[in-house]
Amino acid sequence: MESNVEAIAEDLMLRSGAMSAGASMDAKDKLHPEIDAFVRESLKAGSELMSSCASLAVGPHELAVNVLVRSIIELSLKLHWATLSSDNAKHLLALSTEQVKTIFRVNARTGIAKIVDRQGNDFTAEFLASGRAERGQKQVSLEAMAQQSGLHGIYNLFYRFQSMHSHGNNVSGSSALTTTNTLGVVGVFSILLGHLGVRWLVHRSRPDNEEIRSLLGLGANVHP
Repeated sequence: MESNVEAIAEDLMLRSGAMSAGASMDAKDKLHPEIDAFVRESLKAGSELMSSCASLAVGPHELAVNVLVRSIIELSLKLHWATLSSDNAKHLLALSTEQVKTIFRVNARTGIAKIVDRQGNDFTAEFLASGRAERGQKQVSLEAMAQQSGLHGIYNLFYRFQSMHSHGNNVSGSSALTTTNTLGVVGVFSILLGHLGVRWLVHRSRPDNEEIRSLLGLGANVHP
């Protein structure tokens, strides 16, 4: 078992470098800058998550690797949704700013976060009243993204299961050694993420459900 884990971890580390290189590949054209930007960000993040899984694999880190797997699955779902339209990609690229606004707004209203000038004068109320911290867009849920891009089955089967680890609802194996099964999930979703990203940049195309099932090694009766 240990030697298998080590071999898989070594392979993941090598593929992590390939995914990072994929993020720097020239796009076929310059017609979709927002989509390309999100694809590149996703590939870079996926590469980092893969290498982290590989680094944690040899040792009692089963829970940690499972948490990271969830992030790789989420990136895959978001990337497939982003390539549907530039508007989708713009929505995803703006999420970090929107979340910072929400965090500030909630904390400012409870008095934890404040905006002051150099003299210490509090302008928090004025800033909130200006509307600059208000949400600019309603966030699309990951489940809705999965539905719209035809991957709702993957969301239900894989992402929901991995959420048990992330939300602390399945901590019994927190000291267990990382299993080959868990690393296998890392591997197949890393393959999917890399395929989705590179295929978009190089060929401007998206795989259909049959191809996605094949990439994930799913049977014919399991639909994305």
